[in-house]
Amino acid sequence: MTDVFDHLKLSKADAEMLDQLVDVGFDIDQLEYLTAEEKQRANSILKMLGFLDVYPVEDASETLIDATLARIDQYENNRSSRMHISTAEVKTTSRGFLFPKLDLLATAAAVLLCVALVSMFVKSNHDISIHQQCATNMAGVGNGLFTYAQDHNGEMPTSTVASLGSLFDDIIPERTDAEVLVEEGYCDHHHLNCPGHGGAGGGFSYQTQSADSWNHLKSRGRIFIIMADRNPILDDLLAGGTPDPLTPS
Repeated sequence: MTDVFDHLKLSKADAEMLDQLVDVGFDIDQLEYLTAEEKQRANSILKMLGFLDVYPVEDASETLIDATLARIDQYENNRSSRMHISTAEVKTTSRGFLFPKLDLLATAAAVLLCVALVSMFVKSNHDISIHQQCATNMAGVGNGLFTYAQDHNGEMPTSTVASLGSLFDDIIPERTDAEVLVEEGYCDHHHLNCPGHGGAGGGFSYQTQSADSWNHLKSRGRIFIIMADRNPILDDLLAGGTPDPLTPS
């Protein structure tokens, strides 16, 4: 506080008394235990500050008031104009209404934006629905395989694939035959297909573990039935074709 009033050339005692007056709201009666000298000093400071009460203050300039109000009105008018859709430039012709090109472009852009947003949400919901249905179908097949194994002494519904024997040292491999689950009522036919596959045959491929693999898995106390998307190379081989080695799988 005292540093602020250094330019007033107050003495240190005057500055300290001014600080005390500020603390009590310039009410000298609240200052206790003042000596006669301190009380005189406080009254002198209050008298000096009292000159401010009678200092003449000019009335506010009407020009400044008018300019301020005009500025406020201009701001409000500009704000209203931005929020108002004007039809003053819309013309009526024999064929209907004629709108300005800028308005038509702005309207078209807004419509396209709305269509794009709606399409995005529809596609997103559609993808989520397909994913959920695919997971439900896969769970149905998995439950069918589990129940079948329980009813058949741990055996899985399999069929031999003689055409692939040359790939396994002439040992004819077996693969999981999910159609057996449908025929024997362990799952519904629609469970065998993923909706996102487009209905072109079954939507899942199955991995049948060898006897050694099953024994190893059983020894660990857990049995895994693995399902995934169809393998295009395996599909081609099963159909008797010769797939391109660079075919992604």
